[in-house]
Amino acid sequence: MAPTPTGHFLDELRATFAGRSRETALAFRDESCTFGQLEKKAERCAAWLTGHGVGPGERVVLATAEKRPFLAAHLGAIFAGAVALPANPKFTRDEMRHVLADSGARVAVVGREARPVVESLRDELPELRAVVDDSAAWDAPESRHVAPEVAAEDPCLILYSSGTTGRPKGVVHTHANLASSVRALQDCWRFTPDDVLVNALPLFHIHGLSFATHLSLLSGGRLIVEDTFHPRRTLDVIGQGTVFMAIPTFYYAFLDRPEFREAARGWSAVRLFTCGSAPIRPEVLPELESILGRPVINRYGMTEGHVITSLPLEGPWPQGSVGLPLRGIELSVARDDGTPAGAGEIGAVRLRGPNLFREYWRNPEATRAAFASGWFDTGDLGRLDEGGFLTLVGRKHDLIITNGFNVYPQVVERVLNDCPGVKESAVLGLPDDRRGERVAAVIVREDPGLDERRVKAHCAESLVDYQRPSTIAFVDELPRNALGKVLRLELRDLLSPGR
Repeated sequence: MAPTPTGHFLDELRATFAGRSRETALAFRDESCTFGQLEKKAERCAAWLTGHGVGPGERVVLATAEKRPFLAAHLGAIFAGAVALPANPKFTRDEMRHVLADSGARVAVVGREARPVVESLRDELPELRAVVDDSAAWDAPESRHVAPEVAAEDPCLILYSSGTTGRPKGVVHTHANLASSVRALQDCWRFTPDDVLVNALPLFHIHGLSFATHLSLLSGGRLIVEDTFHPRRTLDVIGQGTVFMAIPTFYYAFLDRPEFREAARGWSAVRLFTCGSAPIRPEVLPELESILGRPVINRYGMTEGHVITSLPLEGPWPQGSVGLPLRGIELSVARDDGTPAGAGEIGAVRLRGPNLFREYWRNPEATRAAFASGWFDTGDLGRLDEGGFLTLVGRKHDLIITNGFNVYPQVVERVLNDCPGVKESAVLGLPDDRRGERVAAVIVREDPGLDERRVKAHCAESLVDYQRPSTIAFVDELPRNALGKVLRLELRDLLSPGR
């Protein structure tokens, strides 16, 4: 019998752990872990973090690519009444400094890749009490853990999501809205304890952490955890599951493999293939779905609202649509004056519902602006058809999505403009068959000798790989309108002539 939902993520998680204590919760290549064992690991890690000075409501940064210690520290932080804060372990020094300083993190659990960066920042972070190795999290020693009182409205998760104008903002999720989001997705995708979810996604992103991991744990199913996606090795694992969550680049990589068709014939137990973070190219979808033998369920999600809409499992599946709102979510497409747009009319996508984040951390102005209309303004543009199906058509602020990751032009431009020899720059996304979009930069030189090689070397020092421009063009001046705003459409025409 399934536990009764309480609207409190930690309470529901504990109820599932207790009710499924002898069943397998996690399966790695060389180890498995029951729900009961996982609960003990979470409690030991909670005591371990408390011993490092972590108190209720305090932030614990998780900067490791190793999934076992990440999961232990993530659950340990939540069990301790603290707030888990995943961070990309490949963050540059500047990005890591901002997350640690802005969040006021008390402890950072770091892997080999992130440790030198975090250690180099210690003197600049007076609120950071300890930097600890991730290796200790999975096998934290037995210690008595006294569970604190945690309210449903208390925060439990912060994820940093860059705004298009300025520094990344911390998106604060409470136990209440996290439980609501995951339960709504469980209902929509009909998750049960019989499901086995194959997760090859990174855990520092909401897709791999909440849409996949939280969903599986709260549903009482089994999670097969892959260290990372590999176009050949992952093919061998998918057939062990009933659900596979992916981004478009995973499917593109499969289509390049001659063994894909043969492997897919052995996936008869897989009932659900999903795709998110970016749309699949429409020209490859028929072939992909023919090989899989079932539709790929497209959905729309974001850090602030989790999964917002999804195509129904049994159809219909309007071409290009991201589906219908999940239970409890109100979705509106509005004109510039705030009035509802008609069917087929493009407008701003806005949300209301218990799935939404509580606030932007330490940023009341941004929070007020996001909810100024009484709705949450997603920043996306879309249209609704007569049946209420949403189709996204673009983004207000030129967000670039490449390989499933968000790239914000202003972040890249800031780095480019610091490059010796650059006078100014503009960054935009161009269509790319494999990545969805690629990052392109248009540069006005101050030093006539500046070349592409020097620009790319500078970017390699300050940007994560997917943020680095793969296309670079040099111009005498940037096209602007009468108000001085860069005309990105003209730049797009310059870089994609004849499109």
